[in-house]
Amino acid sequence: MVGRSRAPLDFAAFCLLYRARWAQYARLRVGDRVRGDRAVQSAVAELAVNWADILRGPNPTAGAWRILGRAVTRAPGPMPVPARDTLHDALPGPQADAVLLHYRLGLTLTATADLMGTDPPEVAAHLVAAERSLPTAMVKTLERDPEASHGPS
Repeated sequence: MVGRSRAPLDFAAFCLLYRARWAQYARLRVGDRVRGDRAVQSAVAELAVNWADILRGPNPTAGAWRILGRAVTRAPGPMPVPARDTLHDALPGPQADAVLLHYRLGLTLTATADLMGTDPPEVAAHLVAAERSLPTAMVKTLERDPEASHGPS
């Protein structure tokens, strides 16, 4: 019985730690608060169903990030605002995610790495690769999203 009661506490703590940032990321990706929040709810539901397997995997945070990415990609509704998700059209997913988290949401390399389930040098490599791949004009427009500073609300 102890094992059964502990898993939900672990899951709740994990979600409490990451959910607010997941919501900021999802809202930014889809360009809509309601659709972003629904994508996070979908990801949390999938994560709950697969929690035991996620914990047995090599990196639970990376596993959760993959689930969130899939949920955001399939978020129902109209297409995202073009200026919001052109990065995912132009770059591989991990590079685009690193750019959104670091530049648009203003997370540090360490916080970005923690959220994505990787390490800071890998995030730095994604950022450098993205900066080399993107047109100079687009790199110059990367800045913190003004709405991100208002918290996850």
